[in-house]
Amino acid sequence: MEEIIGVVIFAIVVGLMTTAWEYIKGRNKKIDNKKIEQDTRSLFLETLTKIGCQYQLGEDDDTRIFFDYQGESFFANIDAESIYVHIWDTHWCQVELSDIDEMSRLRKTINRSNFSTGVTTVYTIDNDTKTMIVHTKSIIPFMSSMPGLEVYLRVGLNEFFRAHHIIEVEMHKLREQEQDA
Repeated sequence: MEEIIGVVIFAIVVGLMTTAWEYIKGRNKKIDNKKIEQDTRSLFLETLTKIGCQYQLGEDDDTRIFFDYQGESFFANIDAESIYVHIWDTHWCQVELSDIDEMSRLRKTINRSNFSTGVTTVYTIDNDTKTMIVHTKSIIPFMSSMPGLEVYLRVGLNEFFRAHHIIEVEMHKLREQEQDA
């Protein structure tokens, strides 16, 4: 069932991205880059407010927006030349580098999650803390001409939690399989 939901969400995202691309290609006049940033940024901030998210603007980088959704901390980047919003959920899981088995499990489950959700999960290695740290990212088109932006953003953000769940469940399954072997 999760694979079917993932495929449906993936199809919706691809459809929206295709629509956004066709919209951009079809415009004959030159677009002012600052206007795109302001329009996309303002629209995103307005939509965050509508879905009940409080946000904070980045101090040093005016393209960064920090916000919480369902208790999880996210940040978004909106570039001046794009209608796309890059959303990150960082540092939501970590494993000690000394735990080779757990690192192996986590890498396997990240790959499974990437095939099953509309977000991309990656890991980084922090040599100072000697941990493998998990991050999730999504890139979504965001334009005023898109209907139902509040629902669209909620569905996109919920995919992050779906990735968390898949990784947690798959990690548990792999531990049980190893114990039974």
